[in-house]
Amino acid sequence: MSALPPIIEGRRRWQLAALVAFALGQAAAAGLVAFATRDVFASFREGGDIPLVSLAAIVVAAVSIAALRYSERVVAERLGQDYAAALRLKIFLHLSRVSVRKLGERRVGQLSMRFVGDLSAVRGWISLGLARLVSAAIVLPATVLVLFLLNADLAIAAAIPLVVGIGVMAMVGPRLSDTHRQLRTRRAKLAADMTERVVHAPELRLLGRMQIERRHLTSRTRSMMHSAIERARGIALLRVVPDVLTGVAAASVFFAAFVNGVSGAEAAGALAAVALAVQQLRDIAGVWDRNRAWVVARDKCLNLLMTPTLPQPLLNADDAVADRPPVLRFMGVDAPGLQTIDAEASAGRKIAVVGANGAGKSTLLALAAGLEHPTNGRVTLDGRDIFSLRARERRRLIAYLSGRSPILAGSLRRALTMGAPERPSDATIEACAEAFGLGPVLDRVGGLDGVVAEAGRNLSSGEARRLLLARVALSHPRLILLDEPDDALDPAARSLVEDVVLGTDATALIITHDLSLARKLDEVWLLHAGTLIVKGTPDEVLSGDGPVARHFSEKPIREP
Repeated sequence: MSALPPIIEGRRRWQLAALVAFALGQAAAAGLVAFATRDVFASFREGGDIPLVSLAAIVVAAVSIAALRYSERVVAERLGQDYAAALRLKIFLHLSRVSVRKLGERRVGQLSMRFVGDLSAVRGWISLGLARLVSAAIVLPATVLVLFLLNADLAIAAAIPLVVGIGVMAMVGPRLSDTHRQLRTRRAKLAADMTERVVHAPELRLLGRMQIERRHLTSRTRSMMHSAIERARGIALLRVVPDVLTGVAAASVFFAAFVNGVSGAEAAGALAAVALAVQQLRDIAGVWDRNRAWVVARDKCLNLLMTPTLPQPLLNADDAVADRPPVLRFMGVDAPGLQTIDAEASAGRKIAVVGANGAGKSTLLALAAGLEHPTNGRVTLDGRDIFSLRARERRRLIAYLSGRSPILAGSLRRALTMGAPERPSDATIEACAEAFGLGPVLDRVGGLDGVVAEAGRNLSSGEARRLLLARVALSHPRLILLDEPDDALDPAARSLVEDVVLGTDATALIITHDLSLARKLDEVWLLHAGTLIVKGTPDEVLSGDGPVARHFSEKPIREP
């Protein structure tokens, strides 16, 4: 299990210390206001000169409180943003170490909620919850102390409703947990549904599903709205308490003043202190709401961080794999969809991996790339476990292309050179792009600085595949792993796959359904129902009526 980052760490320690200092300053200013107010009202009773010093003290204290609350808000926001950034990075790095299969089991919309909705709740708790709780924990006791210094009877009269109000809020606040959890769950489901459907909206319309989808989204929205209203009721109830408390505390102070014969000046000073205390209670009302949101968001983030990760290389890992085509071995490998794979791709060998849909071909390549972990056995490069490779070695050695390979929004230059150990010159990049038929794309987007949309949406399917093949060529890998690289390519462009594979001395595994390509490679591996049933040279396995020949002729395969 990977825990959340500690709140008090690094510069956040100093930010929290600053919040404590601001709270102490507010407490001191509150005391000054109370005593100065008492002196002003005493001057009214006694007559004489205008109490300029006391009036100035009230102004200075008020300005100080305003300045301190302003500084508190800014530092608290910095603290919240800093912590949210640390948690965001931790979650992202954790997900980068999760297998592609495990990651694929989670809906994209719900994952995005962790980075948007939940992290907003986390930031809100730190910056608007925890910070104000620190302030209230210091200012409220200090205000009660000031009341006792003014008059013990008035302090008791004010403290009783304050304590009762805090007690009521303590009972109401925890009840927000269920509404927060329900709201966040329903919001996550709605976000997941919208994320899944919005990119397909035109095709859903073509499929005649708009009425069905409208009803579904309307139902989800109404459920979310119901939870949001329930949460709003709880928050409103919390915020009502300080408003009621203002009148009750004032009446209690006045009553105690009359009963005990306390001067009006002391009563006025006590009311000033009570007003500042009630302001803290108003802040605490928001604290409860943000705390409940934080608890739910924290649990969601912890659940995500509990997702098992792939093994990570040890700091004292073996010597680096040499910069040459490696020997790739599968040694008794079992994995979801695969069983007992024993095979070796010798250095520089080009191997076609073939088989029906669901045979386990993509899982085999993901294992070779270190994107999946075998349940049994090992995958090695030149004798080293694939998971002992450090990030720099992986980047230098391996190029992996699949139907889900990322094309991030940004410049065409970046899209082409992602994964390259060293960025080539613009001239080299442009020449490679032209060689892979991307000249029209260069012209259309405005050169290498032109923008490629998210997931390459401003490219055709064939152009996106050409871009990914060019990326492989520019990275000069020593192990090439291609999952149906000719998918979406027109017949004239399929020679590009041969250029990538045959134009290098790298070891290569290529999933293909193209018989002509398979014939040009060094070996053919046939997977059937998760088992490697045939391996050999094209001349050996494609002749006659064997399983590989039957696969390409679309006849049923009989295991040997």
